[in-house]
Amino acid sequence: MSHVTDVKLRITNLDALAEAADKCGLVLMRDQKTYTWYGHFVGDSASYGNIPIEDFGKSAHALRLKDHKRGDYEIGLHTAKDGEGFQVVFDSWGPGQKLAAAVGLKANTLRREYAAAVASRKATETLARKGWRVVREDLPGNQIRLRLRHR
Repeated sequence: MSHVTDVKLRITNLDALAEAADKCGLVLMRDQKTYTWYGHFVGDSASYGNIPIEDFGKSAHALRLKDHKRGDYEIGLHTAKDGEGFQVVFDSWGPGQKLAAAVGLKANTLRREYAAAVASRKATETLARKGWRVVREDLPGNQIRLRLRHR
């Protein structure tokens, strides 16, 4: 049985995604054209985004657990319909439960880590030459605070 989940997240920076994935215990598999899931859609997922069912299992890139074993499911990154970035989709049933645990409920952990990585990279590239650096603080409640500090 498949439970295909489309994550409300548009990936536009693969380097930031690799950093976020690492924080979640995942690794980015660049240019991996398929991802592992249940294998066929059985119509039991209410929402799976705008990816045609026949494209499930196909990807531009993929994410997998660092301790990936044969049979584990993976997260697929589909090129967005408008060509700007990637859409995240995975099967959370069976072996996909390990992925769901790693990325959090509704992939909130992955989304939060990706947002922090993008913001940190953007701030660093624009402000580092002016003597600023980004300092990350992990707060209670799974919150992240990014502070700018002058050197």
